[in-house]
Amino acid sequence: MILVDTPRWRWRGQVWGHLVSDTSLEELHEFARNIGKRRIGFQGDHYDVNSDERLRAIEAGALSVDSRELIRRLRQAGLRDRSKRPSWDVVYESERKHTLDQIGQIVASSISDENRRCRLTGILNSARPPIEALRILIVERPNAAALVLECNEFSHLDSDLVDVLNQTRARERYVVELIVGDE
Repeated sequence: MILVDTPRWRWRGQVWGHLVSDTSLEELHEFARNIGKRRIGFQGDHYDVNSDERLRAIEAGALSVDSRELIRRLRQAGLRDRSKRPSWDVVYESERKHTLDQIGQIVASSISDENRRCRLTGILNSARPPIEALRILIVERPNAAALVLECNEFSHLDSDLVDVLNQTRARERYVVELIVGDE
């Protein structure tokens, strides 16, 4: 079952709570994707949700519980992860239109690890139709890199080239997350 608690923690001008599963991480990732959460927001055993996202989660079937119950059920399921993953560092961000060639050049100049650059470039080149991004976000942390693209149309991608391919819809756009590394 998907559980959500009441947002209580202030950060960046909003109040945040948690979204978890007491069944499996696969269930949590699928549910989060369906309500438009980005995979790079996964924090080892939960996603942070603001008040609007909490309401979307409840409308989609999440059970509202208090924080203690949420943690109790997470531990009981064996899904509690207290390890701290390094946070993502933004290495490139743009809110202007980019062609596939431009995205490839940005990846080549932004991603520090050659293997991750090659894998991301490979999946970009597999896009049919070729991707045209309206917004780009590239983030890195030790052992991982992620490319997030907002597009007007859906592109088919070769998911064998990345560790995580997450596609959602937000603000009438397709959001594609390509993650290579420690996920």
